[in-house]
Amino acid sequence: MTTTTPTALDGLGLISLAEVEHAAPLHVRADNKHLVDVAVLDELLERLEPTHRALEIDGRRAFAYDTVYFDTDELLTARAHVQRRRHRFKCRSRLYTDTSACAFELKVKGARGTTIKHRIPYQPALHGTVTRDARAFLAEHLEHVPDLHPVLRNTYTRITLAAPGERMTIDLDLSYGDAWIRPGWAIVETKSARGAGIADRELRRLGSRPLPMSKYLLGTGLIHMTAPPNDTRRIARRYFARA
Repeated sequence: MTTTTPTALDGLGLISLAEVEHAAPLHVRADNKHLVDVAVLDELLERLEPTHRALEIDGRRAFAYDTVYFDTDELLTARAHVQRRRHRFKCRSRLYTDTSACAFELKVKGARGTTIKHRIPYQPALHGTVTRDARAFLAEHLEHVPDLHPVLRNTYTRITLAAPGERMTIDLDLSYGDAWIRPGWAIVETKSARGAGIADRELRRLGSRPLPMSKYLLGTGLIHMTAPPNDTRRIARRYFARA
């Protein structure tokens, strides 16, 4: 099932990708993730219309993403996040399907729960692989680079909003292949310096509270783990379906 993008999206001013990076680069940030009923997305966007603009590229405001996550055979990075280890990271390649742009990304958990994001351009043909150059890039930021290989793929449609100092993304139709988000739900993520931006405030006013989740942990819990952590199991049971 393909979810229709919110009609209120058309009412927001537009912002280019270069302007997004300038207004809210947020390479070091605090993230909050919500599971939101798609029926309230229009109201959320209407509340944000005075402050936020929507990313638009070539007339599009919703973009297809294809992401491959890398981990070890033992799911070292996933389990480090489950155990909330101080020095933990996630590694992925991401293909922006509509533009054929691609990036190799590393997200490292920093002090006080902040996320530090590093990325390099990647050839689309290399999506889903860890090349020698990618390993060298990882070695610049990690003390030890484990033997990583692709373990999880997800696809979804993303809407991105930006205001000075913050971003908000809406992910629709998230799928892991054999597991997918139930119809009627979207993942909304806010990104700001301290995790207390305008979008965070409006989500609270709509009755939404952040959930302890990540798309990677949800996917590994659904696809690979026989005994996923309690938070993952609870969220998966309510919001996700499996083949």
